[in-house]
Amino acid sequence: MNTCKTPPQKFLILALGTMALSLILIPDARSATNKVEIVVVSARRWTEPLQSVPGAVTVQNADTLQSAGIRDLRDAAPTVPNLTLGDFSVRRLTFPYMRGIGSGRNSPAVTTIIDGVPQLSYATANQELLDVERIEFLRGAQGSLYGRNTLGGAINIVPRLPTRDPAASFSLATGSENFFDARASSEGPLGAAKAAGSASAGYSRRDGYTHNDITGNRLDGRESFFGRAQMLWPDEGPWSYRLSAGGEVDRDGDYGLGDLATLRARPHHVAHDYEGSSERDLAQPVFTATRKGDKADFVSTTAFQWWRSHDRTDLDATPADLIRRDNEENQQATIEELRLMSPENAPVTLGDHLSLRWLLGALAFHSSYSQRAFNDYRPGSVAMLGLPFPFQQHDDADLADTGLSLFGHTTITLNQRWELGLGIRDDYEHRSADRRSYASFPLMPGSSADDSADFNQISPRTSLGYHLTQNAFVYGEASKGFKAGGFNTLAIPGHTTYGDETSWTYETGLKTDWLSRRVTANLALFHTDWNDLQMDVPTGSPGVFYLDNTSEAESQGGELELTIRPVGGLSLFGGLGVLSTEFGQGSTTAGMDVSGNDLPFAPRTTWNAGTEYSQTLRGRAIGFIRIEGVGTGRYQYDALNGASQSSFTLVNTRVGVANGSWRVDAWVKNLFDKDYVPLAFSYPLAASGYIGESGAPRTLGVSLARSF
Repeated sequence: MNTCKTPPQKFLILALGTMALSLILIPDARSATNKVEIVVVSARRWTEPLQSVPGAVTVQNADTLQSAGIRDLRDAAPTVPNLTLGDFSVRRLTFPYMRGIGSGRNSPAVTTIIDGVPQLSYATANQELLDVERIEFLRGAQGSLYGRNTLGGAINIVPRLPTRDPAASFSLATGSENFFDARASSEGPLGAAKAAGSASAGYSRRDGYTHNDITGNRLDGRESFFGRAQMLWPDEGPWSYRLSAGGEVDRDGDYGLGDLATLRARPHHVAHDYEGSSERDLAQPVFTATRKGDKADFVSTTAFQWWRSHDRTDLDATPADLIRRDNEENQQATIEELRLMSPENAPVTLGDHLSLRWLLGALAFHSSYSQRAFNDYRPGSVAMLGLPFPFQQHDDADLADTGLSLFGHTTITLNQRWELGLGIRDDYEHRSADRRSYASFPLMPGSSADDSADFNQISPRTSLGYHLTQNAFVYGEASKGFKAGGFNTLAIPGHTTYGDETSWTYETGLKTDWLSRRVTANLALFHTDWNDLQMDVPTGSPGVFYLDNTSEAESQGGELELTIRPVGGLSLFGGLGVLSTEFGQGSTTAGMDVSGNDLPFAPRTTWNAGTEYSQTLRGRAIGFIRIEGVGTGRYQYDALNGASQSSFTLVNTRVGVANGSWRVDAWVKNLFDKDYVPLAFSYPLAASGYIGESGAPRTLGVSLARSF
């Protein structure tokens, strides 16, 4: 679609006007709020105050999600220290990196957990957020508590449970790039018993940010339909039951990829002879049964995951008609987790000054994955290859993965000051792969391979904490992370398989709050050693990569988070992440030595700072404003350190007025229209040797929300 970009001046005038209205001081005005609540998390699989958890955790609650306009992980990530998202404009390709630890395609190294269920693939990590209570960003290895694929950490998206109190809401938003977003939700009683239910749905679209100079169209538009429903039976004797289901249908445009040097000279402009598309469909129903007992609580979580994607793209990313790619992927998985634990609010008493909380559990899953992909070599490319006519190179794969985990965790508390935490998990996986490669050109031979392998790791965790005072907690911990090896769907000879990746993270920290929680400051220092990193390696064919193990690496640094609420209605917040990463001696990728290089997507610094202010105006009206700046230091795009993104800062603002059940916002993202390229990778057909995508430009809009 070739839609003219809305002049930003109109939206700036609107935003500034709304800001002026919302901050006019009316006589007898009162502060909007004067209450600072305790932040709770479920980082250790039970609910407890954030300030009592031995580990670095950032929490974004429902109020923050609304005030910051957060709709998915891409919106949420910038205010988390040492978290970087390597993501394309196509939403299914989102790769979180925490403290320099992450991965490209295949199994994630930072797992997203939605509704208590780990997402087994990177393809479902980033979804639209509906009915979310909070997002917990757990940094550092979480192997003993959350299992495989949490070497760098975990992102826990906790749903908001329905109630029997009838309620409904809707929101509408519109903005630049023909942006439109509509969402609606409702909740209330189900039948005459104590059951409650909720349902939410949404639709979102925008035009692309990237202009195709060949056709005059925009490549990377987005369109999505999404929904979520829950049914809760809270009191069936000692049992409670919850059935939930979420789904999303995405119809995105093509990748806005172009030569890196050209993009930096002329952002958001590429030249493609072919315009493709990217589709993603996903669904996840979950059934949770909970039994509360005097001696123990029991939780059973049963889930089914399904997703499919279909990409069609101009693989050469040039004006020439050389190579097109068609790629279909499909995965379905069944997951069952059982947990038996000490009662939620009744730890086991062992003496006058000694108590403990405990947890035992098991998780089993089975996953089936298939890929059907081919590169379509067009007339321009076959002429260079010396072949008489165009052909297609097909690469098909069917992968199966079965896993079982047994885990346990306990926390022993002495004199309500000392706390010792011990945890361990045993992960086992059996993986098999059936791969086939063939061409439509009859003289080119095909190949096939059928492999299987077992992988097993034990992941321990230990922590020691001490409450210096009621408002100061110091801790130290050590934890192991694990990612199983597996099989490449396509690789160069001798690299069809890759081995386990493991890590050890050592962390010490201090958590404090003062003045009735009006000031909160948390500090963490960490060091991570890990072996046999699974890295994306180019095959030599454009846009085709495989996984291979490098030798070893380390990362170390610190994180500081500060929140100040000096008076009701005013909040100041900020965070700083400092990071140093390095590949160890003897580390290689694609046969090249990377010893001493920085890890990819590991900026030396990440920071954020901002303020929120709300003020009661005349009557019931409340004006509010939020301004935040987020900064990212220089980082490398790949292990070879052949190209990098220099440091950049983005500024976002949101202002508006709420009056009873109504709320009106005006917002600007990337206020100063900063140009940057968040992701790039090596590419033999690019003049600079790399292709990438421009980051989101300045976008502006208004939204209207109503609750009933």
